[in-house]
Amino acid sequence: MLFPEIPEAAVWAIYFAPVASFVTIVAFLRTRPLLAGRVTIAAVFVAWLLALWALDTVSGHDGEAVGFAPHHWFTLFEFEVDLGIRLDGLSAMMLFVVTSISLLVQIYSTGYMAGDGGYARFFAFMSLFTAAMLGLVMSSSLLQLFVHWELVGLTSYLLIGFWFHKPSAAAAAKKAFIVTRFGDFGFMLAVVLIWSKTQTFDIFEINEAVHALPRAVVAGFVLGLLSGAAGKSAQFPLHFWLPDAMEGPTPVSSIVHSATMVAAGVYLLARFFPAVDAAPGGIQMLIAYTGGFTAIFAASMGIVATDIKRVLAYSTISQLGYMVMALGLGGYPAAMFHLFTHAFFKSLLFQGAGSVSHATNTFEMPLMGGLRKHMPITFATFVIGALSLSGVFPLAGFWSKDEILLDAWKHDKFLFAVATVVAFMTALYMFRAIFMTFFGEYRGGAPAEDHGPTHDAHAAPASSPHDTDGHGGLHESPRSMTFPLMMLSIPAVLFGLIAPTGFFGRLMEGAIDPSLRHFEFQIEPVVLVASTVAALGGIAVAAAIYYARMPASSAIRSRLGPLPMVVERLYFVNEFAETGMVRGVLHGFGRGAALVDKYLVDGAVNGAAYATRIAGDILRRAQTGQVQANTSLMMVGVVAAAGTLLALSGGLIDRVSPGLVERLMP
Repeated sequence: MLFPEIPEAAVWAIYFAPVASFVTIVAFLRTRPLLAGRVTIAAVFVAWLLALWALDTVSGHDGEAVGFAPHHWFTLFEFEVDLGIRLDGLSAMMLFVVTSISLLVQIYSTGYMAGDGGYARFFAFMSLFTAAMLGLVMSSSLLQLFVHWELVGLTSYLLIGFWFHKPSAAAAAKKAFIVTRFGDFGFMLAVVLIWSKTQTFDIFEINEAVHALPRAVVAGFVLGLLSGAAGKSAQFPLHFWLPDAMEGPTPVSSIVHSATMVAAGVYLLARFFPAVDAAPGGIQMLIAYTGGFTAIFAASMGIVATDIKRVLAYSTISQLGYMVMALGLGGYPAAMFHLFTHAFFKSLLFQGAGSVSHATNTFEMPLMGGLRKHMPITFATFVIGALSLSGVFPLAGFWSKDEILLDAWKHDKFLFAVATVVAFMTALYMFRAIFMTFFGEYRGGAPAEDHGPTHDAHAAPASSPHDTDGHGGLHESPRSMTFPLMMLSIPAVLFGLIAPTGFFGRLMEGAIDPSLRHFEFQIEPVVLVASTVAALGGIAVAAAIYYARMPASSAIRSRLGPLPMVVERLYFVNEFAETGMVRGVLHGFGRGAALVDKYLVDGAVNGAAYATRIAGDILRRAQTGQVQANTSLMMVGVVAAAGTLLALSGGLIDRVSPGLVERLMP
C-alpha cells in the first residue's frame, strides 16, 4: 500500500460525487451548459482519485475484502434490508475502470457535444449513469445491486434516446429497454428465489450458503443470473438491442455500450462465481457455450457491417461472449482481465469512430477513405486500439485474450477452436474498418445530419478534403477529443504487461473463497502460436481484400451465394423478434385479450344490465299510480287466493291428480 487505508466515508464519496453533480445540474445548471460539463468532470475526477485510493488499499489486502460493516435500512416483519459496501479486488478493479473511462469520456464529450442544445441534460444523464454503475459494482447487498442494475437500465434508455427527435433513436431506446427487461425478469426471480431459501441479501453470505443449498435451487439461481447477464451483456438470444443502441451519441457508446454498462452482466456472473462453480456441470457448460456461440455469431456480423459504430458494437458483443465463455469454463481471473483491458481499448475505438464522424458527418465507412492524412492522431490511436483488440503482441489485448484461450484449451478443445476462429475474425473486421476508413481516397462523407432543434453539433457539410475550418471539412478533432484518445492508448498498450506478474490474478481471486483460488500465470506454446497466427492472418486477409483488392470483396461476395445477404440481415433475428414475436405473438395476444374483454367481460356486464332493464320495463307496468288499476289488481289477487284455498280445501286437486299435494308439500 502506498497510502493509509481508505476510510468507509471516502468509498461512499466515490458514489455520491456523481450523484451530487447530477443534482447540481438538474437544480441549478440547466441554463448554464458549459458549467454543467465542468461540474461533471470535476465530480468524476474526485471519484477517480478516490477509486485509485480504494484500489491501493485493496492491493494491500491481496484483493480480500476490506471490513466495512453493513448499515441497517429498515425492517418489515421478517424482511430486513441492509445497505453497505463490498470493497475487494473485483469491486476495486471495477471502480477504477468505471471512473477512468467515465472521466475521459466526459472530457471527450465537451468537444463532441459542443453546440448541442441538450448539452446540460447530456451531462446530467452521464452523471446519473456513472453513479448507477458505481453503485452496482460496490454493493454488498444483492437487493442494493438489483436497484442499481435497474437504474443503469433506465439511464441507458435516456442516453440511447438522447436525440429523441430522431424516430430511430427513440425506437432504439425503447428496444434496448424492453429487450433487457426480459433478462431482468429472470434476474428478479433469482433474487426472490435466493432470499426465500437463505433469508439474506448479503452477497458474501449467499456465496457461502450455495454449498448447503439443494442443487436445483443453485441451478435456478444461476440460470436467473445468466438471464440478467444475457440481457445487459447482449448475449444470444438477447443480443440484438446493442447494435441499434448506436443511435445514441458516440460518447454514450464509448462508456455505456463498450466499457461499463454492457460489462455489468459479466460482473454479475463474476460476483457470484462461487454460485456458478457450485451449479451443476450442465449449467456451467450452458454458460460457456452461450458465450462461445455469441462470440462467433456476432463476429460474423461485424465482418459485413458498413457502419463503423455497428462494427464496434458487434465486436463488443463478441468480446463479451469471450468473457462469458471463460466464466463458464471456470476462468474467472481470465474473464476479468479481458474485461479490464477491453474496457480501455474498446472505449478508445468508439471515441475514434466519433472523431472520424466529427469530420465526415457519417459513420458509413464506404463514404470515408483517405482519412489518415488529415487525422493523424485519430488514425494512430485507432490502429493501436485495433491491434490490441486483435490480440497482437505485446499490446494489452494479446495477454487477456490468450488467458481466455488458455482456459478453453485446458477445458474444452471445441470452444478453443471457436475462440481461435473468433480471434481471426476480429482482426479481419477491425482491419477491414481501418482500410475502408483511413486508406484509399476520400469518398465525400455525408451532408450534416439534423438532430432536430436541440442539436447542431455537426452543422457544416463535409466540403473539400483540405478544408480545416468548422466541423464539416476533413480535419483533426479538437484537443478535447484527441486528448482522451491519446490517454486511452496508454492502457491499450501497457496494461497487458501486468499479466506475467500474476498481480491481477491474485487481486481478483482475493474476492472469492480460498478453495477456488487456482490462478497461475502460464504460457502454452500451442495457444500462443494459434492466437498469433489467427490475429496476423486476419490482418493479412483484410489487407489483401480491402487494401490490395486481390481478390476484391465484390468477387468474394459473388461466390458466396446468399450467405452475405443472410448475415447482413443479421440472420433474420430482428425480423423474428420484432415481426414474429412482437407484432405476431404479442399483438396476437393483445387482439385476443381485446376480444375477451369485448365479448366476455363487457358482454357479461352489459348482459346483466340489459336483463335488469327488461325486468324493470315489465315490472314498472304493475305500478302505474292509478287507484283503479291498483284496486283491480288487488281484486284479481283476492280472487286468485280464494280460488286456491277452495281448490285445496274441496279436494279438487286430489280428484284431478291423486297424491299431488303430498308430493309437493311433504
